[in-house]
Amino acid sequence: MILDPGRGDELTLALLRGAKGSDDIANELLAEFHQGYPINNLRRLLTASDGKIVAAGIWIASELGAGARPLFDDIAELIRHPSAHVRFFALDCLLSCARPGDEQVVDSALDLVEDVDPGVRWKALVLLATLPEALLRAVKQVAMIHAPTGVRVKGIELLLASIASQEVGPLTEYLTDADSDSVLRGYAAAAAVRVAHRDPTPLRQAMRSADTTIKQFAEDMAERSGISKSS
Repeated sequence: MILDPGRGDELTLALLRGAKGSDDIANELLAEFHQGYPINNLRRLLTASDGKIVAAGIWIASELGAGARPLFDDIAELIRHPSAHVRFFALDCLLSCARPGDEQVVDSALDLVEDVDPGVRWKALVLLATLPEALLRAVKQVAMIHAPTGVRVKGIELLLASIASQEVGPLTEYLTDADSDSVLRGYAAAAAVRVAHRDPTPLRQAMRSADTTIKQFAEDMAERSGISKSS
Protein backbone atom coordinates (compact mmCIF):
# COMPACT_ATOMS: atom_id res chain seq x y z
CA MET A 1 0.00 0.00 0.00
CA ILE A 2 1.14 3.54 -0.75
CA LEU A 3 1.06 5.67 2.39
CA ASP A 4 0.88 8.89 0.41
CA PRO A 5 -0.49 8.33 -3.13
CA GLY A 6 0.09 11.98 -3.99
CA ARG A 7 3.79 11.85 -3.22
CA GLY A 8 4.59 10.02 -6.46
CA ASP A 9 2.69 12.66 -8.41
CA GLU A 10 4.63 15.42 -6.65
CA LEU A 11 7.97 13.82 -7.45
CA THR A 12 7.03 13.16 -11.07
CA LEU A 13 5.93 16.75 -11.51
CA ALA A 14 9.16 17.98 -9.90
CA LEU A 15 11.21 16.04 -12.45
CA LEU A 16 9.04 17.27 -15.31
CA ARG A 17 9.63 20.84 -14.14
CA GLY A 18 13.40 20.36 -13.96
CA ALA A 19 13.64 20.88 -10.20
CA LYS A 20 17.08 20.98 -8.59
CA GLY A 21 18.36 17.76 -7.07
CA SER A 22 16.91 15.58 -9.82
CA ASP A 23 19.05 12.58 -8.82
CA ASP A 24 17.64 12.61 -5.29
CA ILE A 25 14.13 13.12 -6.63
CA ALA A 26 14.54 10.18 -9.02
CA ASN A 27 15.72 7.96 -6.17
CA GLU A 28 12.74 8.93 -4.07
CA LEU A 29 10.38 8.35 -6.98
CA LEU A 30 11.91 4.92 -7.53
CA ALA A 31 11.05 4.09 -3.92
CA GLU A 32 7.46 5.19 -4.58
CA PHE A 33 7.23 2.80 -7.54
CA HIS A 34 8.55 -0.01 -5.34
CA GLN A 35 5.80 0.80 -2.86
CA GLY A 36 3.08 0.53 -5.48
CA TYR A 37 2.93 3.87 -7.28
CA PRO A 38 1.37 2.94 -10.67
CA ILE A 39 4.06 2.12 -13.23
CA ASN A 40 2.13 3.81 -16.05
CA ASN A 41 3.00 7.17 -14.47
CA LEU A 42 6.61 6.61 -15.47
CA ARG A 43 5.53 7.03 -19.10
CA ARG A 44 5.31 10.78 -18.50
CA LEU A 45 9.07 10.84 -18.03
CA LEU A 46 9.95 8.37 -20.77
CA THR A 47 8.05 10.35 -23.39
CA ALA A 48 9.22 13.83 -22.33
CA SER A 49 10.88 16.10 -24.88
CA ASP A 50 13.69 17.03 -22.48
CA GLY A 51 16.51 14.49 -22.63
CA LYS A 52 17.40 14.99 -18.96
CA ILE A 53 13.89 14.04 -17.93
CA VAL A 54 13.94 10.98 -20.18
CA ALA A 55 17.30 10.02 -18.68
CA ALA A 56 15.82 10.07 -15.18
CA GLY A 57 12.87 8.02 -16.34
CA ILE A 58 14.85 5.33 -18.13
CA TRP A 59 17.18 5.00 -15.15
CA ILE A 60 14.17 4.40 -12.91
CA ALA A 61 12.83 1.86 -15.42
CA SER A 62 16.15 0.01 -15.41
CA GLU A 63 16.15 -0.13 -11.61
CA LEU A 64 12.65 -1.62 -11.65
CA GLY A 65 13.91 -4.59 -13.67
CA ALA A 66 11.14 -6.82 -14.96
CA GLY A 67 8.66 -4.51 -13.23
CA ALA A 68 9.11 -2.06 -16.13
CA ARG A 69 7.72 -4.60 -18.61
CA PRO A 70 4.37 -2.77 -19.01
CA LEU A 71 6.35 0.12 -20.53
CA PHE A 72 8.30 -2.06 -22.95
CA ASP A 73 7.01 -0.28 -26.07
CA ASP A 74 8.07 3.09 -24.67
CA ILE A 75 11.47 1.71 -23.71
CA ALA A 76 11.95 0.26 -27.20
CA GLU A 77 11.46 3.73 -28.67
CA LEU A 78 14.44 4.98 -26.67
CA ILE A 79 16.99 2.61 -28.21
CA ARG A 80 17.80 5.31 -30.77
CA HIS A 81 17.57 8.28 -28.43
CA PRO A 82 20.20 11.01 -29.03
CA SER A 83 21.48 10.66 -25.45
CA ALA A 84 24.03 7.88 -24.91
CA HIS A 85 22.88 7.74 -21.27
CA VAL A 86 19.34 6.97 -22.40
CA ARG A 87 20.47 4.37 -24.94
CA PHE A 88 22.60 2.67 -22.28
CA PHE A 89 19.76 2.29 -19.82
CA ALA A 90 17.29 1.33 -22.55
CA LEU A 91 19.60 -1.61 -23.25
CA ASP A 92 19.72 -2.33 -19.53
CA CYS A 93 15.93 -2.51 -19.53
CA LEU A 94 15.98 -4.99 -22.41
CA LEU A 95 18.21 -7.26 -20.34
CA SER A 96 15.46 -7.69 -17.77
CA CYS A 97 12.32 -7.09 -19.82
CA ALA A 98 12.81 -8.68 -23.26
CA ARG A 99 10.79 -11.85 -23.85
CA PRO A 100 10.15 -14.27 -26.72
CA GLY A 101 8.23 -12.27 -29.28
CA ASP A 102 10.39 -9.18 -28.83
CA GLU A 103 12.89 -10.18 -31.51
CA GLN A 104 12.18 -7.14 -33.69
CA VAL A 105 13.10 -4.81 -30.84
CA VAL A 106 16.18 -6.81 -29.89
CA ASP A 107 17.31 -6.88 -33.51
CA SER A 108 17.09 -3.10 -33.57
CA ALA A 109 18.99 -2.90 -30.29
CA LEU A 110 21.87 -4.88 -31.77
CA ASP A 111 22.64 -1.87 -33.96
CA LEU A 112 24.18 -0.46 -30.77
CA VAL A 113 27.02 -2.99 -30.96
CA GLU A 114 28.43 -0.35 -33.32
CA ASP A 115 27.33 2.70 -31.32
CA VAL A 116 29.57 5.76 -31.26
CA ASP A 117 29.64 5.69 -27.45
CA PRO A 118 31.93 3.03 -25.89
CA GLY A 119 29.68 2.64 -22.84
CA VAL A 120 26.70 1.86 -25.04
CA ARG A 121 28.77 -0.61 -27.07
CA TRP A 122 29.79 -2.25 -23.79
CA LYS A 123 26.18 -2.64 -22.71
CA ALA A 124 25.22 -4.04 -26.13
CA LEU A 125 27.88 -6.73 -25.68
CA VAL A 126 26.41 -7.55 -22.27
CA LEU A 127 23.05 -7.99 -24.00
CA LEU A 128 24.61 -10.37 -26.52
CA ALA A 129 26.26 -12.35 -23.76
CA THR A 130 23.06 -12.87 -21.80
CA LEU A 131 20.16 -13.15 -24.27
CA PRO A 132 18.32 -16.48 -23.94
CA GLU A 133 19.08 -18.93 -26.73
CA ALA A 134 15.47 -19.02 -27.96
CA LEU A 135 15.41 -15.24 -28.32
CA LEU A 136 18.77 -15.30 -30.10
CA ARG A 137 17.38 -17.75 -32.63
CA ALA A 138 14.34 -15.57 -33.19
CA VAL A 139 16.52 -12.50 -33.68
CA LYS A 140 18.58 -14.41 -36.22
CA GLN A 141 15.45 -15.04 -38.26
CA VAL A 142 14.68 -11.32 -38.27
CA ALA A 143 18.26 -10.46 -39.24
CA MET A 144 18.17 -12.97 -42.11
CA ILE A 145 15.25 -11.14 -43.67
CA HIS A 146 17.28 -7.95 -43.95
CA ALA A 147 20.75 -9.33 -44.67
CA PRO A 148 20.99 -13.14 -44.82
CA THR A 149 24.76 -13.06 -45.28
CA GLY A 150 25.40 -10.01 -43.12
CA VAL A 151 27.65 -9.61 -40.10
CA ARG A 152 24.75 -9.82 -37.64
CA VAL A 153 23.65 -13.23 -38.88
CA LYS A 154 27.25 -14.47 -38.79
CA GLY A 155 27.68 -13.08 -35.30
CA ILE A 156 24.53 -14.72 -33.97
CA GLU A 157 25.54 -18.00 -35.59
CA LEU A 158 28.85 -17.71 -33.77
CA LEU A 159 27.00 -17.22 -30.48
CA LEU A 160 24.66 -20.14 -31.12
CA ALA A 161 27.54 -22.39 -32.12
CA SER A 162 29.36 -21.55 -28.90
CA ILE A 163 26.31 -22.62 -26.91
CA ALA A 164 25.96 -25.92 -28.76
CA SER A 165 29.62 -26.93 -29.20
CA GLN A 166 32.66 -27.48 -27.00
CA GLU A 167 34.87 -26.10 -29.78
CA VAL A 168 36.25 -22.63 -29.06
CA GLY A 169 38.57 -22.40 -32.06
CA PRO A 170 36.32 -20.05 -34.07
CA LEU A 171 36.15 -17.64 -31.11
CA THR A 172 39.88 -17.52 -30.59
CA GLU A 173 40.37 -17.02 -34.32
CA TYR A 174 38.23 -13.89 -34.37
CA LEU A 175 39.68 -12.57 -31.12
CA THR A 176 43.32 -12.98 -32.12
CA ASP A 177 43.13 -11.97 -35.78
CA ALA A 178 43.73 -8.22 -36.00
CA ASP A 179 42.25 -8.22 -39.49
CA SER A 180 38.96 -9.84 -38.49
CA ASP A 181 35.75 -7.83 -38.68
CA SER A 182 35.53 -5.56 -35.63
CA VAL A 183 31.83 -6.26 -35.11
CA LEU A 184 32.37 -10.01 -35.28
CA ARG A 185 35.12 -9.63 -32.69
CA GLY A 186 32.48 -8.14 -30.42
CA TYR A 187 30.17 -11.11 -31.00
CA ALA A 188 33.10 -13.44 -30.34
CA ALA A 189 33.80 -11.64 -27.06
CA ALA A 190 30.16 -12.05 -26.03
CA ALA A 191 30.34 -15.74 -26.96
CA ALA A 192 33.53 -16.03 -24.91
CA VAL A 193 31.54 -15.00 -21.85
CA ARG A 194 29.01 -17.73 -22.56
CA VAL A 195 31.65 -20.46 -22.69
CA ALA A 196 33.91 -19.13 -19.92
CA HIS A 197 32.53 -21.56 -17.35
CA ARG A 198 33.88 -24.49 -19.37
CA ASP A 199 36.85 -22.86 -21.10
CA PRO A 200 38.02 -19.37 -20.11
CA THR A 201 40.68 -19.22 -22.84
CA PRO A 202 38.66 -17.09 -25.31
CA LEU A 203 37.66 -14.64 -22.58
CA ARG A 204 41.30 -14.27 -21.55
CA GLN A 205 42.15 -13.55 -25.16
CA ALA A 206 39.41 -10.91 -25.27
CA MET A 207 41.00 -9.31 -22.21
CA ARG A 208 44.11 -8.76 -24.30
CA SER A 209 42.22 -7.21 -27.21
CA ALA A 210 43.50 -4.02 -28.81
CA ASP A 211 39.87 -2.93 -29.01
CA THR A 212 39.45 -0.99 -25.76
CA THR A 213 35.70 -1.64 -25.51
CA ILE A 214 36.11 -5.38 -25.97
CA LYS A 215 39.03 -5.42 -23.53
CA GLN A 216 37.04 -3.55 -20.87
CA PHE A 217 33.98 -5.72 -21.45
CA ALA A 218 36.00 -8.92 -21.14
CA GLU A 219 37.77 -7.72 -18.00
CA ASP A 220 34.48 -6.75 -16.38
CA MET A 221 32.80 -10.05 -17.26
CA ALA A 222 35.84 -12.02 -16.07
CA GLU A 223 35.78 -10.19 -12.75
CA ARG A 224 32.10 -11.04 -12.33
CA SER A 225 32.88 -14.69 -13.02
CA GLY A 226 36.01 -14.82 -10.87
CA ILE A 227 38.27 -15.54 -13.86
CA SER A 228 41.86 -14.28 -13.75
CA LYS A 229 43.67 -12.76 -16.72
CA SER A 230 46.08 -15.68 -16.83
CA SER A 231 45.62 -19.38 -16.26
